[in-house]
Amino acid sequence: MAKIKVLIASGISQEVADMLQDAPPEMEITFLPEGESLSDHLSDVEILYGRISEADFPFAESVQWVMQPFVGVEGSMYPAFKESAITLVNSKRLYGPQLAEHAFALLLALTRGINTQLNLMREKEWKWLPCVEVSGMTMGVLGLGGIGRAVAQRAKAFDFNVIAVDPEPMEKPDTVDELGQLDWLPEFLSRSDVLTVCCPITPETHKLLSHAEFDTLPDGSYLVNVSRGRVVDEDALIAALESGKLAGAGLDVTYTEPCPQDSPLWTFPNVILTSHTAGASQNIAKRAMELFIENMHRYVNGEPLINVVDKEKGY
Repeated sequence: MAKIKVLIASGISQEVADMLQDAPPEMEITFLPEGESLSDHLSDVEILYGRISEADFPFAESVQWVMQPFVGVEGSMYPAFKESAITLVNSKRLYGPQLAEHAFALLLALTRGINTQLNLMREKEWKWLPCVEVSGMTMGVLGLGGIGRAVAQRAKAFDFNVIAVDPEPMEKPDTVDELGQLDWLPEFLSRSDVLTVCCPITPETHKLLSHAEFDTLPDGSYLVNVSRGRVVDEDALIAALESGKLAGAGLDVTYTEPCPQDSPLWTFPNVILTSHTAGASQNIAKRAMELFIENMHRYVNGEPLINVVDKEKGY
């Protein structure tokens, strides 16, 4: 019986590659040679670990499913792929721990004045600064997927009151005090002392946070964004920072990346920018490969795959 051809088209370490020893024996696994075109190696490939670009798509005639070892799928939502029968699996829920840690690193750096203290340290200046205690505040989590749930869990440990909004109906987890859908957004925003953006970018969420939404936030609130920059109307964000509506913003993502050199976000003293690094972790490659191997076993056994993306919704 012919084996199922699997192509690993995303760079992985030898340690992660060794994990493929646990793949089903029905699989024939090959690796895309460094520097070579994916299109030259897609013949008869049934399962791909990586991403099919629009240029390579015409050569993916045998591909049944693709797993991408990252979360955002907007790069795969070109018409041919979106309309095809190829199943897309992503790494949602695997990135929650490190993204939530990064969100709190940004928030606490702002509320405890760490960014300012670092500048003082380099000038060898010892100076007392006012700080903000977050205990007892309300954390608003926009998007309650894997990232949002990880943020909510940690927010509870910091004694936040946690409220959340998600477009999908779901059972409220114990780490969330109140949960609503998008029709609850105005009240949700009006109560969020800290607004943490954890949702994907879709037509529905593009510039979801604009002038009216920032105006609805409590005075002196904080924005933290570790998911997608295009959820935020950046002109509205800048206006909210300039007016003092926002006390600060911690941004791992921006509307355009890298953030344009002439953007005032670089120079606001109450803004911390990091270079889309929140997903970095020494553990993520192993978690993604574990999921890929689990899904290969499920595929052989005729079981549903984990983390299948709804291509119409974009997540």
